[in-house]
Amino acid sequence: MVRGMLLRILFLLLAAGATRAHADSCSRWLRLPTENTTVFENAPERFYMHVDRVFEGRADKAFEGGRYGFTRTPRRIGGTVVYSRFHEGIDIRPVRRDRRGEPLDPVTASADGRVVHVSAVAGNSNYGIYAVVEHTLQGAPYYSLYAHLASVAVRRGDAVRQGDTLGRMGCTGAGVNRERAHLHYEFCLLLNRAFSGWYRKHYPGQPDSHGVYNGMNLAGLDPLGLTRAVLAVPDITVTDYIRGQTPLFCLVVDAARRPDLLDRYPWLLEGAACADPGAWALTFSNQFVPMRAEPRADAVGEPAVEWLGAAEPALKWQSRGLVGGTAEAPHLTEAGRRWADLLTFPD
Repeated sequence: MVRGMLLRILFLLLAAGATRAHADSCSRWLRLPTENTTVFENAPERFYMHVDRVFEGRADKAFEGGRYGFTRTPRRIGGTVVYSRFHEGIDIRPVRRDRRGEPLDPVTASADGRVVHVSAVAGNSNYGIYAVVEHTLQGAPYYSLYAHLASVAVRRGDAVRQGDTLGRMGCTGAGVNRERAHLHYEFCLLLNRAFSGWYRKHYPGQPDSHGVYNGMNLAGLDPLGLTRAVLAVPDITVTDYIRGQTPLFCLVVDAARRPDLLDRYPWLLEGAACADPGAWALTFSNQFVPMRAEPRADAVGEPAVEWLGAAEPALKWQSRGLVGGTAEAPHLTEAGRRWADLLTFPD
């Protein structure tokens, strides 16, 4: 009994410490973008907005679906349940609603930056009304995205400080109703400045409403994981956080189609040297963001993939459908070849 009381006291102290840490996060370079901080109080069910799903005949309102990562569309493969859909951000529940059930929570900038995109027409994207803020951190640009807004309070070009109001939480966009009103929040790297040319090639005739700030061109890392890392180590960099992830696969592309993200994120090339490379090998983490780039002497024709992670139960479910085959003989799927083309599409 005494031991149980001591453990409970320890838990309460840790929870209080996390809450105090987040309250003090205004002095850190990154913090969460709404008033909801219950995730730091060991109450994820009050932080994440649920998804409605039916699996094997059972209906469920699963708050886990609001987490980052493989959290959606469960499938049973043999005796294992795998989640086949990757959620590239986090869905944050409202804290306050009006009498009609509309959320009242303001959405604020998670770090200092500049508004680079505002999509004010809900029907132009699955994100609904959304805004993108560019942050220059350690000399490189990163992007936070705030989606499903009811309204937006900023315009493109506005400078914002951490905590400035960007808009109000809402339920605009595909698959979001009033009950599930939430903020979808991402923290991203930009893949290619030539995105619009790639988009016209692969989606001819479809409107290009968002340019480079289309969600397909933004690779989102775990925003809560990064926020926790900043709370624990205030001077941690985005580079430090990404390099601490687990490598998943390596994409090898011809050197003649040098990915422009190497210019935007030069830290990817740290330690790499080759006077005349034949190819570039880009290592991606299990968060599907680039971790490093290495030149290789031998040229390649078509893009190729080298699987680095554990392959259970199937590559395609672990790779978001980008990689097929086996761990010993992986290959890019059609979606994977299209994605490789995005990374290397020429300006």
